[in-house]
Amino acid sequence: MQQLPLNIKLDQEVTTESFLVGKNQVLLEYLSQLTTVHSEEFIYLWGEPGSGKSHLLQAVANQNPAESVIYLPLSEVGLAPEMLQGLSAFSYVCIDDIDAVAGDRQWEEALFHLYNQLKDNGCNLLISSGKPPTELSITLKDLLSRLTAMTVFKIQSLSDNDKQVLLQQKAAAKGIEFGPEVAQFVLSRSSRDLRYLMSALNKLDKASLVAKRKITVPFVKDVLGL
Repeated sequence: MQQLPLNIKLDQEVTTESFLVGKNQVLLEYLSQLTTVHSEEFIYLWGEPGSGKSHLLQAVANQNPAESVIYLPLSEVGLAPEMLQGLSAFSYVCIDDIDAVAGDRQWEEALFHLYNQLKDNGCNLLISSGKPPTELSITLKDLLSRLTAMTVFKIQSLSDNDKQVLLQQKAAAKGIEFGPEVAQFVLSRSSRDLRYLMSALNKLDKASLVAKRKITVPFVKDVLGL
């Protein structure tokens, strides 16, 4: 996996197997087969914040040979359009958060040229966004036409029951005792955004280690201010 000379971190433990499927079975099967068949896939994933877009892009990156893949989150501060030059040498290019540069002419032109180069080279391109391509504020019509021509998947949001299962799975992986009543309380009293929930779990984990206390509903109230 090539890393750009910035604070861009790829979670090496993220896999398609660790993604809670919910109603996304078809999408997951589609992504999982990218390494088992010769493909020239251009895939556009979109969904609500915390729906797992970054997880899936990183999972695809991790399931392929490191030298053939690059992962680039466009929401990172300090990136420039020139960084897209030369990326067509990779078999898999995973571009996260295209929303962050929509409307920027230089970025749009750079993405347009990269798209064409990857197509000519028979490579794979995966793009994520919080919106479908038709709702992006893209000003370069040629780029918009190419984005809409990609295979588009909407990532279906998890139900509250799915999120409870995910919380308890992540807690178990950390060796944390996190009972169903605690998970239900967190979901009923806080944001249901997955990023927030994972951050809250990490905060509770650290606080319980410092206080040497089990994670109970009263403890959650104190630590998270719920």
